[in-house]
Amino acid sequence: MMKPRVNLVCTECGYAFPADSGRTTCERCGGILEYIWDEEYLKSVEFSGELRFWRYKPVLPPVKKQVSLGEGGTPLQEAHRLADSLGLRNLYLKDETRNPTNSFKDRSASLIVSDASGKGFGSLVCATNGNHGASVAAYSAKVDISCHLIVPKAMDIAKLAQMMVYNAEIVESGETIEEAMGRAKTLEKEMGWYQATTELNPLSVEGLKTITYEIAEQKGNPMWVVVAMGSGVTISSLWKGFKELRSIGKIKALPHLIGVQAEGCSPIVSAFNTGKDEPVQLAKGETEAAAIRVSKPVFGELALRSLKESGGFATSISDEDMLSAGREIAKLEGIFAEPASAATVACLRHLVESGKIDRGDRITCLITSSGLKTDDILQSLTKRKRSLGLGSMLTTKEKIMRHIAGGSTYGYEIWKAIGKGMTIGAVYQHIADLEERGLVSSNVKGKRRYYEITDRGMRVLAAMDALQVLL
Repeated sequence: MMKPRVNLVCTECGYAFPADSGRTTCERCGGILEYIWDEEYLKSVEFSGELRFWRYKPVLPPVKKQVSLGEGGTPLQEAHRLADSLGLRNLYLKDETRNPTNSFKDRSASLIVSDASGKGFGSLVCATNGNHGASVAAYSAKVDISCHLIVPKAMDIAKLAQMMVYNAEIVESGETIEEAMGRAKTLEKEMGWYQATTELNPLSVEGLKTITYEIAEQKGNPMWVVVAMGSGVTISSLWKGFKELRSIGKIKALPHLIGVQAEGCSPIVSAFNTGKDEPVQLAKGETEAAAIRVSKPVFGELALRSLKESGGFATSISDEDMLSAGREIAKLEGIFAEPASAATVACLRHLVESGKIDRGDRITCLITSSGLKTDDILQSLTKRKRSLGLGSMLTTKEKIMRHIAGGSTYGYEIWKAIGKGMTIGAVYQHIADLEERGLVSSNVKGKRRYYEITDRGMRVLAAMDALQVLL
């Protein structure tokens, strides 16, 4: 295999920068930068090791340190029952919920935090409306990088809870992700922090494109790949990956892409269906699917370009249909998909009935994130959850934490307080686990060891309280 040859190239003006320049935008026109690999190098590429994210290191920009939580290698599941329900014969689900934080964004987070750590950064900043922030927070915690997340006002509580558990510093800024991004840019300049925002770091695309490499190695090449669109970065990344695979020789033909957005927030779909090269600008997007609630998609032009080059098309779906599809995927295939992910399945029935896709076509839907991370489906299950009662939802560790939060206490007292249905030894084991995770602390006074809740433990309890309001 040849020595890697790659440059950062502006997608607007074509100006090239060295791959290690650390730039996030083009200094000439302000355009998005993209890593472009030398064609001859790609032809020489070989992969080794297990089917995981870092198997594709030869086509990832070099980093000095690999930070991994076991991301990638997610299943490509043949969805027989779901296919029968939709009248299809070859339907596959790329299940990215199996990643460490239950989201496809673990791929880009692994690469981004690896780069930040390898370059010696002690702090990073990231604007996020959910999944990417939770992922970056987890990987930052792994290497003790201070993680500063800038979030818009409307956030899924479950994703916010993840960020808090990973000890990220969270600041609310504005109503939209675009406003949060503006704040992240300012902090990058003022504080000298590493920029980890998906739309502002070209490594994001490189991380996400590995989904296509896995698809090609798992089940060959599909005819159609269905992707939910928010900023447009995911569908752009996948198209880049498929083109590289063709250069490498892993696939002979490129698939057609189908981009899906919510009916109330569809700037890319509206542009595609009216023949425009730029996304339609919306004052505000209206959808409960927070992951794709992006009114001014930064990667909109690249997404449109990807759709057109692939010979695909764009479509929109209602929030109600997304939620319904989420329940159907779970019931028939055992995958709990967030509404934005479920949109990739929700659109299929109409596409088949309208003749845009054939019943026998080989279709792969990207399931990006778990429904456990969103408010939408959790709210739709409220009645069933209420029937269980909140008491049944409290784990032993949560009961212990809540008792300790009431004031300094010791093991025997905790055992008596939470009930004697378990051995005191088991209670001490739970306490030891909580202390190891930094949720409680202890000190010895006389002959007894006393326990107190930590700041991190209080944040976790606050997140649990927020979640229980939904239930």
